[in-house]
Amino acid sequence: MITRKIYGPPGTGKTTKLINYAKTFYKLGTPLDRIGYFAFTKKAANEAVNRMLDAYKHLQRKDLKHFRTLHSLAFNRLGMKKSEVMQDEHYEDIGRDLGIEVTVYSDGQETTGFIDSNSEYFNLINAARIKGTSTDRKKDIEDEYNTGMYSQDLDKRLLNILFDELNNYKDAFKLKDFTDMIEKFNVAELCPKYDIVFIDEAQDLSPVQWKMVDIIRENSKYVILAGDDDQAIYGWAGADVKKFQEEPSKKDIVLPQSHRVPKQVQDIANKILDRIPDERRIKKHWKAREEEGCVDRITAIEDAPLHEGDWLILARTNDRLDKIKPILRDMGIYFQFKKGRKSYKATLFKSLVNYTRWADKGDKLSLTEIKDIFDYAPYDRFEGKEERLYDLKEFGFSNTDRWFDVFTMDPEECLYIREMLRRKEELSKDARVQLSTIHSAKGGQAENVLLILDNTRTIREAVEKSFEKADEEHRVWYVGVTRTSQNLYIMAAKKEAKGYDIESLG
Repeated sequence: MITRKIYGPPGTGKTTKLINYAKTFYKLGTPLDRIGYFAFTKKAANEAVNRMLDAYKHLQRKDLKHFRTLHSLAFNRLGMKKSEVMQDEHYEDIGRDLGIEVTVYSDGQETTGFIDSNSEYFNLINAARIKGTSTDRKKDIEDEYNTGMYSQDLDKRLLNILFDELNNYKDAFKLKDFTDMIEKFNVAELCPKYDIVFIDEAQDLSPVQWKMVDIIRENSKYVILAGDDDQAIYGWAGADVKKFQEEPSKKDIVLPQSHRVPKQVQDIANKILDRIPDERRIKKHWKAREEEGCVDRITAIEDAPLHEGDWLILARTNDRLDKIKPILRDMGIYFQFKKGRKSYKATLFKSLVNYTRWADKGDKLSLTEIKDIFDYAPYDRFEGKEERLYDLKEFGFSNTDRWFDVFTMDPEECLYIREMLRRKEELSKDARVQLSTIHSAKGGQAENVLLILDNTRTIREAVEKSFEKADEEHRVWYVGVTRTSQNLYIMAAKKEAKGYDIESLG
């Protein structure tokens, strides 16, 4: 088995490089079921599939069944059903039974296998299992507790009870979480045989995932590991960046040219990385785009020109994003946030558009479109109506009535939509303003990025206790600033928040 490593700094086309390699092997006659392409996220895996389908029109999605995430491979080889996978509500149920309030933030994302919640109890247990340093889970939990990463106010007795209850719950309902899938795969000898395997975002793999990768490598002739240790930001979820850094390789390649990051932004990014000692990172030289770009400091959300262009608004935590949403609504900004949720209901949008089409242009509407309007308007005259196009006057509407006089909705929602329309905000399917944590935005980009400098007490304390955590914090903000292809706006944290220091970086 031959291993190579590809280092892909931000925007240097790492995915394109991997797909081109996959195409080359396919052109040379390697069967698709002998090519394994394993991405860190579903989005990245789907992108790889779509690129192959675009390149080879004769292929179908089913032909690319080995282009997926590691968790998906385990899920598939174990013959599991979706109903057998732990969901957010299951964790919340367990918490309620034990009197622990649990809110899950990650929606059970398969990316890391880690369930990010507001409960340090759950987070500690998850981290201990993902790191998997021994066969004794109780010892793993004890070791994780002793790292000092969690509040020492945690009740150790309750911690052990929660661990037992978690296992009992999964057994009772025949459920598995994402870590269970990987562990089962690692002992079941279910790995396919491959000629070539690509492992993307390898810097973010946890110890239990590395064990899976090792099994895959044992069943492969040629392996390419791709990633960037400077973008290793999942240490909190058990990722082992040292494993990626130290992994032996026949040849290392550093992709040299970013197609995203402008010069001024690269200057800031490099100064952030300078805070990590050389012995704890792989130094990589890459060129920025020729464009200078723009870096601007602001003191309030309202200071950013959010009414024009595409935007990523990034914060360190979901809590910080929640505080931003009301401000954006007051500004009349249409935005999108977690799980693709829009800042207003899609059904309301459809009803508004259809009603306005009729009132302004006289367009006739289908019965289905009219029924959608009835969800928000106090009319109900469907008896005897057939499937055809209608003038809304037939249902008692007047085209002199504006939608905000006709539709029944929350007054604040009405004011929000009226403000959007006043500012000529385009209420399109996809919002041009995206809210995201830095972790969730990894791999994404936008012409404009607004980076909100803020830290939580837990993060600050962790950084003070561990240089590994301090390094990761620098990497998080490095990832944040390098999401932009043009303009970077940095909003300082409130003085009392003691946010991450970028102001001093030029």
